[in-house]
Amino acid sequence: MRILNILSGFAVLFTTLAFTHLLYHHFLGASHEDVHNPASLAGMAVLLIVGVLSFIGGCLLLRRGR
Repeated sequence: MRILNILSGFAVLFTTLAFTHLLYHHFLGASHEDVHNPASLAGMAVLLIVGVLSFIGGCLLLRRGR
């Protein structure tokens, strides 16, 4: 069970890293109007919160595995 927690923690952290990378490139490719659109900013804020919670979850999985 300990190995499963560690492997799951690493999987979640790598998935969060890929998610953050995609979010970063999406933000760089957005037009000037998209960056200042309130709906787009709200969506980015929600995605940022999901990324932070995912990172915390991955860290907690690794911590419990030890």
